[in-house]
Amino acid sequence: MPSRKESSFDTSVSILTAAIAFAIYASTASDSIAGGDAGELVAEGCALGTSHPPGYPLYTIIVYLVTSLGKQFAPSQTPAYIVNITSCAFGSISSGLISAVVCKLTKHTNSKAAKQDELNLENVTRCSAALAAGLMSAFSPLMWQYNTSAEVFALHNMFVSLIVYVLVIYSSNVNSMSIIYLGAFICGLALTNQHTAILLIMPVVGYVFYTSSIMIKPRLLMTSAASFLVGISSYSLLPLLAIYRPHAGSWGEVTTVRGFIHHLLRRDYGTMRLYSGDDTKSEGMNERILSWASDFVFHQLSRSSLIVLLTLGIISGLQMLLGTGRDSRALKQNKTKRVNTQSRAKGKHPFGVWTRFWMHPNILVYILLGIGLYKIIACSPNKSTQRIAAAVVLVLPCSTYWQNRSVSDQSSNRYFRKYASSILDTLPSHSFLLINYDQQWTSVRYLQSCEGVRNDITSINLSMMTFEWWKTKHALYDNVQFPGTHYTRGNTLPWLNGGFTFSEFIDANSDNFGTNIFIGGRLNFEDPAFLDKYEEEPFGLVRRIQKRDPRSKSAESYRLDSLETWRVVSKHLSSNLPCEEEYPETTWESTVHREFFDHLVSRSTYLLDLALKQDAHAEKGMPHKVVLPSIAEAAAWLELAQSWDTKSYARQSSMKKNLGLAYMNIVRSKEVRYPDVEDIFGDDTDGEGRRHRQNWWKGMSDGDDNWKTWATTRWKSEWEAFLDLESSKAEPGYVQIKNIYESVVKSSRRSTN
Repeated sequence: MPSRKESSFDTSVSILTAAIAFAIYASTASDSIAGGDAGELVAEGCALGTSHPPGYPLYTIIVYLVTSLGKQFAPSQTPAYIVNITSCAFGSISSGLISAVVCKLTKHTNSKAAKQDELNLENVTRCSAALAAGLMSAFSPLMWQYNTSAEVFALHNMFVSLIVYVLVIYSSNVNSMSIIYLGAFICGLALTNQHTAILLIMPVVGYVFYTSSIMIKPRLLMTSAASFLVGISSYSLLPLLAIYRPHAGSWGEVTTVRGFIHHLLRRDYGTMRLYSGDDTKSEGMNERILSWASDFVFHQLSRSSLIVLLTLGIISGLQMLLGTGRDSRALKQNKTKRVNTQSRAKGKHPFGVWTRFWMHPNILVYILLGIGLYKIIACSPNKSTQRIAAAVVLVLPCSTYWQNRSVSDQSSNRYFRKYASSILDTLPSHSFLLINYDQQWTSVRYLQSCEGVRNDITSINLSMMTFEWWKTKHALYDNVQFPGTHYTRGNTLPWLNGGFTFSEFIDANSDNFGTNIFIGGRLNFEDPAFLDKYEEEPFGLVRRIQKRDPRSKSAESYRLDSLETWRVVSKHLSSNLPCEEEYPETTWESTVHREFFDHLVSRSTYLLDLALKQDAHAEKGMPHKVVLPSIAEAAAWLELAQSWDTKSYARQSSMKKNLGLAYMNIVRSKEVRYPDVEDIFGDDTDGEGRRHRQNWWKGMSDGDDNWKTWATTRWKSEWEAFLDLESSKAEPGYVQIKNIYESVVKSSRRSTN
């Protein structure tokens, strides 16, 4: 057993690690929600609701408690910030526990016989290795990201580290009933937060069964099982909260035994699967392991050379494990009859496709790395060299910190808050918003549920309506009519048994909401009846659903109305788009960038289509309407999109085609003056976007007297680029565009000659 002084030393190292990690985490945490599930998890915590499967009851209670305390003691802080700081605490505790585990695993077995100066040097060596392992883990980019955001993973990291810590204590106190009871309770509690904890719990349980006398002591076994059940009992809160605090937006039907088990086993997604989509063509087990190993060595570890220390740590860890096994077997032979209950798990490990699930094994690997660091320091030829090596080792976490600080500092990240605000602030009062896009749903839900923003708007997750349990949610939406049990595909058995199509759903709510029904994302099922009766008009970052009208719409009317909507969107986002270098496509924030430009282009092409149809009607003798402002603005916004977001639009065939159409009709226009195109994106956007806009508007204004010549040049350039793209051959009208282009070019050559 370690002395009280050694235990105090180990505790001090752990606390120091956690304190440093927390200070750094807190300084880099955002006061807004992140992407992923953060918005929904915080929203359900604020309202004590049921999150998506498996429900996360422990996390829900924690969020409710900390946000309630935040309202009382820190009313100026957002609920998102309070939960983010809570995650910082969980993550820093995890780092501290990693240090504590390394301290315990590197304790010299003959320390009692050693001299005091040798003990002091030994403690310095252990402290250095433990601090380095804990802080390198804390400052790895993956840990840093999720230990500072409002998701379940920081708490999961803490539980994983805590289980390993208790296991290490147990290995020195085999058959200690109090430790076994504590471990069983923690394992049960961990499963109420994240089911993937089972990947650690199962081998730990097998180890305890193998090394202890639990199998031949019924009282010990039953009390351990009871401790586990107490830990996992918070799942009983799911049906209780659903009964006593039902509210719109909460997931699933957990008030019945069947519904509760359905939710617990994640059957809406598929049990033992991380998402509900088709993953039959995804990578296999071997590829996932290789991907994890590659990410850890080249990204998380920051230095592939440290793999040597990791290998040394693995070897040392195995030696310790074998030594512990021999000690425990000898102990049991003196006390009880040996019972071999060792369990060997078979089958595939259910690793997911997302790197956030890699933090669990990363924790174990950082512990082994810490052991390797200790071995390297301890192997120094003399005491002076050992002290120098111990000091040098502390450079590793400092270097890891500086290397990852810039990308991990999210203190100014408010992208999803602004994204949700740019949606809600554009909608008319008492609108009906249907959402079928995760990032839109979670961010909007957070603002409405936790901060009370635009609660006059009724929002529904369209995908949630597709489950049979949705019929139990109808009563929570007083102003919404449901023509059946749940949303499904037409002419199917679920539809015959009482389901409804999207068209039927809109029909049932058209009188109540009129033209104030909006949708974000796509329909779950094809619906020909809906396409026949309704159309989706671009409206900021969503689309307005309205009945089809055979009469031609006024392009100018739509331009002015939608321009006002985009003023609001631009106010929130144009100067706050995530930088593509800082937030690449692998990040949640990149979706905000993508949404902004996709909807900007959608509005532009819709406006251009309206204007060209009206122009065509005028040629057929119908009353002429002013369309040049609409065509000019559509061209300006398309130019902006392809020059500001070059990765997506610069080589897109449809973009080239539409720009050519716009400029061709500008040349053909009978209007005598080129309209002023207002720049609603302002001068406060990022430098790149401002430069691109200034170039376009300058080119337009320079051609004030010769704007048709300018438009002709742009038409030729865009359609020439269109015809050069191989993908253009699949575009509708390719042959017609090619003929027009070649005909005009030939005619121009003849005129020149």
